This record gives sequence, C-alpha cells and structure tokens, in this order.
Amino acid sequence: MTTPAAEASAPPARAADRLQYVDAIRIAAIGLVFLVHVSEVFNPWDEWHITNTERSRIAGEIALFAAPWVMPIIMLLAGISAGYSLRIRGNAAYIRDRAVRLLLPLVIGTLVLVPPQVYLERRLRGQFSGSMLAFYPHFFQGIYPNGNLSWHHLWFLADLFVYSVVALPLFRYWQRTGGRQTMHWVTRVCGAPGGILWLAVPLILERNALWGLFPERHMLTSDWSNHALLFVAYIYGFVLARSAWLGSVIDAQWRRSLVVGAIGTGVLAIGTWHSVLPARLPPPYSFRYLAFWTLYAVCAWGWMVGVLGVGRRWFNKDSPVLRYGRRFGYGIYLVHQPVIVAVAYVVVRWDLSVPAKFLAVLAISALGTLLGGEALGRVLIARRSS
Repeated sequence: MTTPAAEASAPPARAADRLQYVDAIRIAAIGLVFLVHVSEVFNPWDEWHITNTERSRIAGEIALFAAPWVMPIIMLLAGISAGYSLRIRGNAAYIRDRAVRLLLPLVIGTLVLVPPQVYLERRLRGQFSGSMLAFYPHFFQGIYPNGNLSWHHLWFLADLFVYSVVALPLFRYWQRTGGRQTMHWVTRVCGAPGGILWLAVPLILERNALWGLFPERHMLTSDWSNHALLFVAYIYGFVLARSAWLGSVIDAQWRRSLVVGAIGTGVLAIGTWHSVLPARLPPPYSFRYLAFWTLYAVCAWGWMVGVLGVGRRWFNKDSPVLRYGRRFGYGIYLVHQPVIVAVAYVVVRWDLSVPAKFLAVLAISALGTLLGGEALGRVLIARRSS
C-alpha cells in the first residue's frame, strides 16, 4: 500500500484507467434503480405513483435492500467524475458542461417525461378522466402530490447540479497544497484496520439529526436530510478521485465493509417485517429512532465501500456492455420511470397473481426502457456531436 506522501509525488493515473469501474458500477446501479421502481408498484410499505391493489412483502424487501445506498453511490460516482473533470476544465467550462448535461435534460424531461406519469396516476385514482392533451395545462397547477407539478425521478439532476456548483470552491481548495494536506490526514485516519468505516460518522450524525425535522420529500428547498446524505457522498467521490491512497484503503477493507452492509441489511429487513420503517418510527431522538438511523447510515456506507471494492477489483476493464452503458445509460435512466409507470398502469388492472404481474411489469418495462433509452441516447449523442 502506498503512503499519502508517496502519492503526492506520484504521477496521476490516466482517467481512462481509473473510470472503468466507475462506469460499471453506475450501469449496475441504474439497473438496480429500475428494479426498485418495478418493486414499488407492489411495495406494501409505500405508496408509489402506480400501485397494485394486492402487495408483496418480497417486493418491499427488494426496495428496502437498495434504499440506503443506491442513490448515494450514484452520487458518489458523480463526485469521482467531477474529480477527473476538474483536472482538465476551468470553472466556467465545468459549470457550462454541468448546465448542458443536467439542467437542460431536467427542464425538457420535466415538461415531456413527467406529465404522462402524473396523468396516468390521476387517471388510475379517478382524479382525472380526460385525455393527456386535456390534462397537460393542469400539470402546472399546484405542487405534487397535492397538485400536479413535479420533476419525479429527475430530482437527482437538480440535486447534482446544485451540488456541483456549491462544492466547486471546496474542490478547488482541495486541489491546492493546503487542501491536499487535509485530504491526506483523512486518508491516514481511514488506513487503520476497519478505519474506512469512520467515514460513516457524518452520515450517522446527519441522518439522526435531520430526518425528524426534514423527512424525505425530494424537494430541492426542503429535503435537507437527503441533501446531507447525498452531498457527503458526492464529496467522498471527489476525494476518492483525487486520492490513490484512499482507493488503496478501499481495496484493503471492502470485504469487511461489505459484511457490515450485509448484516445491516439483514437487521433492517427483520425490522421491516415488524413495521420498523422510516414513516413509522417513534418520535425523533428516542432510542429506537437513533438506533434505526445509525444502523441505516452504517449499512449505507458499508454497501458503498463494498460495491466500490468489488468494482475496482473485478470490473475495472472495458467490455461491450460497458461501452453500451456509456452511450445509452443516461438515456435509460431518464426514460425508465415513465416506461414503468405506463406499463404498470396497464398491468395492475389485469386479473393475474402478484408474481405474474411483477414479472410482466419487469419484462415489458425492461424492453421498453432499453428501446426508449437507446433512442434518447442517440439523440443526446447527436446533439453533443453537432
């Protein structure tokens, strides 16, 4: 294992060598998000946009498995990408790139991809009976869920753009000598056996402190408990991109972290079967409240480190799947939820068992998402090259 001092004088690894595993994990995470959203149709502990009358606890456990860590690790990967991007871009170019890649799809997606989702939800619940064309003006009336205006799954793009702007001064500071010394101190602390889990402490503190005041809503101006979790993950990603030492720590400790995450998931799953859920927790700062969010945060960080270690160990190489994912993964993420909502709107009214409906939504949505994602991906590629 190298030392922080040796790292400071070592030449930086080529981005192409370092980002293979990042792309691989991102593709896998998008696939997991897709599976979670299919499961939400049948989740007995949540009310999603389209829900089946009969639910399945197994579907709920699938959603629970990914809930603590899948979006944070996607944000962490975005932080890694930011670390490499800021090596070659100035501030203005970086912000311009973020605006084109995040804000533009957010605006267009909100106007094109989200209204059909809200329309189908209102239709299924008997809250609107007209055509999609007739509904469209109503999309701008009130804020979802009481009203209709929403960005639904595109909230991630809004958050990531804001984090990119807010974190830029900090990232630039860390690129200078004084900032690198701070990063080296952090990585030395993490270098002890199991020391990587110290980085779970900020996640533990913010989740315990903020969830009782700001439960999850995916509202940019009020979702502070989620902002804290995701922003910290984003910062950790930048540190990982800048620090080969932290990468070597992950390589040495990911197995222990994966065990911690798996045990934490098992305990959370047992609790879920006994109605221990975020929406049903006892009052803030009680013992059970603190125990739940502490376990949740440790579980989240354990899985993130474990998945990073697996990716760095076995998926840090190019492949046809990786090349396809680079080209079309963004488009797949953008269209996956509208496709699932549309398919689920039809399937939940079929006279089938829950497993049959689940498989139908999964299979039809997967095909539709791949076709729609590839079509949108080709449009995005053509626009970037024009």
